[in-house]
Amino acid sequence: MSIYLRTSIRLGPVRVGVSKSGIGISAGIPGLRVGGGPRGSYVRVGVGGVSYRATVGGRRARHPAGRGPAPVSAPVLPDPGDVVLSDVTGKRAEELLPASPSALVSQLNAAAGAHRIWPWVLVVSVLLAAVTPWVLLAGLPLTLWTGWRDGIRRTVVAFYEVDAPAQSQFERLLRSFDDVCRSHSAWSTVARGDLQTAYQRKVNAGAGSLVRREPLRRGLGGSVHLKSNIAIPSLQSATRSVYFLPDRILVRDRNTYADVTYQAVSVVPGSTRFIEDGSVPPDAVQVDTTWQYVNKRGGPDRRFKNNRRLPVMRYGEVSLSTGHGFAVHWSFSAEPAAQALAVGFAEMTRYPGALAS
Repeated sequence: MSIYLRTSIRLGPVRVGVSKSGIGISAGIPGLRVGGGPRGSYVRVGVGGVSYRATVGGRRARHPAGRGPAPVSAPVLPDPGDVVLSDVTGKRAEELLPASPSALVSQLNAAAGAHRIWPWVLVVSVLLAAVTPWVLLAGLPLTLWTGWRDGIRRTVVAFYEVDAPAQSQFERLLRSFDDVCRSHSAWSTVARGDLQTAYQRKVNAGAGSLVRREPLRRGLGGSVHLKSNIAIPSLQSATRSVYFLPDRILVRDRNTYADVTYQAVSVVPGSTRFIEDGSVPPDAVQVDTTWQYVNKRGGPDRRFKNNRRLPVMRYGEVSLSTGHGFAVHWSFSAEPAAQALAVGFAEMTRYPGALAS
């Protein structure tokens, strides 16, 4: 006798589904269905065999932490050994918040924490429309109006008035960001670990350490929760986003903001030798080569098949830190971009800056 497992149940216009991920519920009429579950809410529209599905919101997928290539450290390898990687990002934004945050930070945290209401208005409208279709005539305009109100609640407007000395220094920072944005590749280092044994160094191309890094997005658009009359240089990774304002540095970890002053931050420019296991950025400088598996003399270990020769690149680095625990470490494939950013940032530390109104 075979066993049949029912994965969905209909309760009138409502369908309840059960899967390994959890329980989902949906409802609708022919051509339109709205639902929600472990992966978030969605709206699906279909006519004549053609359908469109839009996800409204849901849990962010958790990606397993991988070991990325490192500054003369090893590239990503299947088995790098028992290397302990330590977090180098310092304190989180929640820990950097003082007892009495600034007005701008308080408003940003309130905006980031505000929940969207329009998806629920849409869901209720569609559920009611299954009984009374005329409800959609009022539900759709109400959904649009609620979405507009959500945008207002989740946005802070900061208008800056910058005087002559501060304006000149902020413009230098903006000019340095031209080089940063033109750099082919950029990364944020989030963890680092030293290689302790000869075996670890052997299977990691003879490197001295491993790092975990994340791609770094660069731009002048600022935060999604902040609108301003000025360009806002921004460096954003999956773990942390940093925004440079005329009077402060904004730090964002997920939906929490904190700020630090330029005067409290020390900047350390430099360069690093990096063993690349993947594609090589075209604007980077290659300074050497090594082998994926090396012997004690630095040559190829003949006991390993398909032992590839790997390029050693030189990248530019900029590190920012404060005595209160804030720390970021950025690297750029174009070394001059890191130098320009360090110079532009050093200019910002010489003047208190402007204030937002």
